[in-house]
Formats: sequence, structure tokens, C-alpha cells
Amino acid sequence: MNFKQLIDEVSQDTNIPAADVSKVGTAILQRFSLLIEEQQNFVSPLITLTAVTTPAKPATGGQPAVPARKFARMAIRQVPPDKPQP
Repeated sequence: MNFKQLIDEVSQDTNIPAADVSKVGTAILQRFSLLIEEQQNFVSPLITLTAVTTPAKPATGGQPAVPARKFARMAIRQVPPDKPQP
């Protein structure tokens, strides 16, 4: 699924105009990007993002140098069977 498909589905499911859903979705993704850059985690009732940095590695032997990378690992929380998903 790409971002446009997600926007369309959320818009149809919630009866919120796609333009508004797109603004909110873009704002959330920008905030996630900032959190990853600042190495801060995110916790919600459905997902947890854990910020991770891999260190840079210099070139060795025939292997090229690898720059440091920042990313997040996502964990999906289990919803108890007695609670409906939002």
C-alpha cells in the first residue's frame, strides 16, 4: 500500500475529506522523521517505534565505506481479545 491508497482508505472509512487526511498523515510522518533523527522513541496503544542508529564503518579490504544510518523498528502491540480495534 502506498500513501495515496492509505489516504483514500482512511478518507472513505471516516468520511473525512482526503485533503484533510493527507495533511494529518503528512504531519504524523514528518514528526516520526524528526523523532528518528533525534533518536527518540514513540509509544501508542497500537504501535511502538524504537529509534536505532547504526555506526559508520570505514572501507576495509574490498568493502566500501558504509555511512551511519538512523531508522526505527516498529512493533505492533497485541490487542486484547475483549477490546475491539479502533
